[in-house]
Amino acid sequence: RGMSADTPPLASLKQAYEPAYRRALYRVMLEDDEVTLTIGHYDAATEQQLCKTFDLQRHWVILTPCNPRSVQSREELNNFYLDELRFALASRSGTWGKATNIDPRGEWPDEPGFFVVDPDLGWIMDLGRRFGQNALVYAALGQPPTLIWLT
Repeated sequence: RGMSADTPPLASLKQAYEPAYRRALYRVMLEDDEVTLTIGHYDAATEQQLCKTFDLQRHWVILTPCNPRSVQSREELNNFYLDELRFALASRSGTWGKATNIDPRGEWPDEPGFFVVDPDLGWIMDLGRRFGQNALVYAALGQPPTLIWLT
């Protein structure tokens, strides 16, 4: 079915990508381990590991710069975006670690990115938009991960 002219872009983006984002696995690298997060599922033990590893106080975000606007980019270009995002994160005070977004069906390539601890939400959302991302993964302590749509 075609979209009507008055369909807002966000509604169509959410309709197109939300199922894939919800089924994705969001893997965060710890010092000697890794944890896997999913949208809508709270795990107190995993949260405790994240708090211990990263000194997490309020909330976190997972952001990838890869494949802007959900169009697959060449690996070299994604690596460039990853370096640019790493530089942007390093230029601001704060803690962050490596993360990977994984399609469990294997239909989309793994996307490296970052687990960002207690970021300023306005800044991190602007950063996501700057890298052409549709959404980022967000959770406040005690809450399940959710999607924040950026477009």
